[in-house]
Amino acid sequence: MPKNQPSELIATIQVGSNDPAGNVVINVLAISVEYVIYEIEHSDVNNQIKVLVDGVTQASELMVTARFNTVKQRYIEAKGLLGKTSNYGMMKHRIAHTLSTCLSTDDVDGINEFDELIATITKEHEAMVTNRVIYLIPCMIATLCLFVTCLLLLEQRQMMTPTWLIISSLLAASLGGSISILAKTKMLNFEEFKTKKHYFLLGTERIFLSFVAAAIMFIGIKSGLLFPTLLNESYWPMMMMIVVSGFSESFVPGILDKVNHQTTSQQRKIQ
Repeated sequence: MPKNQPSELIATIQVGSNDPAGNVVINVLAISVEYVIYEIEHSDVNNQIKVLVDGVTQASELMVTARFNTVKQRYIEAKGLLGKTSNYGMMKHRIAHTLSTCLSTDDVDGINEFDELIATITKEHEAMVTNRVIYLIPCMIATLCLFVTCLLLLEQRQMMTPTWLIISSLLAASLGGSISILAKTKMLNFEEFKTKKHYFLLGTERIFLSFVAAAIMFIGIKSGLLFPTLLNESYWPMMMMIVVSGFSESFVPGILDKVNHQTTSQQRKIQ
């Protein structure tokens, strides 16, 4: 009678143990009497999922191995897409579940199962890239429009006019905000919302925050409360401070706290 317990070799595949190749097992994704699908500690995400087959009999082992060989190319292709997904945890379990289904029975069209899984992963990756582009569109439009406006003002010899100061300050803020947005795109989850307008609104909110920070910095510098010596030196140091304010949303609140502290101290001295 066939055994209903995993073989001794398969039973050794446990979290924290070493597999026959000496790899450290960090997760068991699927286990059966004659095979185990597990995850190892490895720097390359494509090599983290492993399969070990140890049949009850030689005939059954050959049968499971034949099933695996049928879908092996699709399985490797699916693993190769793991590096492109932002939800690695869910995708590795889906790959393991699909492979486990293919190894357990001959009634499943394994190639078709993996083709559907690969199509799903590819579609989700394409949607993630699209959402990232939509998130970046507001800052790209704002920066481009402000840059073109500055060029037009230069052609009209309106440099250093009030209009020029405002537009160039907004451009400096958008440059700082764009750098911040681009630097943080890798840390954001672009599969969180199903509708694409959410990402456009998030991008608009972030560039608007840069403009607000720039406006506060501009008013603070022009009023003399912030960096009073900047205006005495030249125009460009002020622009650099506005770029920094657009880049870091925490920069301006920190400065406002400092101004509030200075104002409070002055009021106490007057009293």
